[in-house]
Amino acid sequence: MSIKNILIHLDDTNSCEARIDVALCIAREHAASVTGISILTHDYYQPRQTRTQETQAASGDLLLTMARAAGVAAVWRVIESAVVGVSVRELLIRNSHCFDLVIVSQEPDKKAGSVAMVEDLVLCAGRPVLVVPSVGTFPSVGKRILVAWKNGREAARAMNDSLPLLKKAGQVTLLSIASSEEAGQDPWEGILEHLQRHGIQAGTRVQPATSAPMADSLLNMSCEGGFDLLVMGAYKPETRRKSQFGKIADQILREMTIPVLMSH
Repeated sequence: MSIKNILIHLDDTNSCEARIDVALCIAREHAASVTGISILTHDYYQPRQTRTQETQAASGDLLLTMARAAGVAAVWRVIESAVVGVSVRELLIRNSHCFDLVIVSQEPDKKAGSVAMVEDLVLCAGRPVLVVPSVGTFPSVGKRILVAWKNGREAARAMNDSLPLLKKAGQVTLLSIASSEEAGQDPWEGILEHLQRHGIQAGTRVQPATSAPMADSLLNMSCEGGFDLLVMGAYKPETRRKSQFGKIADQILREMTIPVLMSH
């Protein structure tokens, strides 16, 4: 298992350059190629916008220029909907299935409880999604990795999807946040042995749950430990909520300060 084919969503937002930089950093480390896609959609009763095409071309040129400087193979594609009313997220999901990793940016205007593109992508792409904060620069990604671990489907999926990154990391730490009912139980249950068989020596930390949201513990640990990547599963609750994610993933997407790899 390896990362050889990376998809990055290009747009005209201020966060696009930082997103490209993260993609190239990972591609260089894994000898991977990068495909940038710009997506053009057409709303009902709206004419084609020349300015949008120009700004999309600028982001494509930026990717190719930065890739040449980094020594990374990259291509740029424009995906334009032939059907009026098709959304950006629909086209991004459709084009993500044949890649090892998908990279997008955090949505800075995401309100609590909204249905957002990143959520749809994580839930429907079937690929790991790396979300880059909309603010800041990230000169290294994957050198010091924090993994949010709980023995369950979503965390197991995220762990498996992140194995290529974990193998190259200088430090891997598993964090388990234990409720009072789980106190005294072994939270690892074979996961450390599994990682060792992949050549990964991971540290562990068990943190008791408090009255504060668990997302706060993950965010604080990420910052205080100097980690440059958070890996976590994205849980989708059965109850009907405006947000498609559980409370932890939803808060992380709104308040993240380092890149987060999410899988469902």
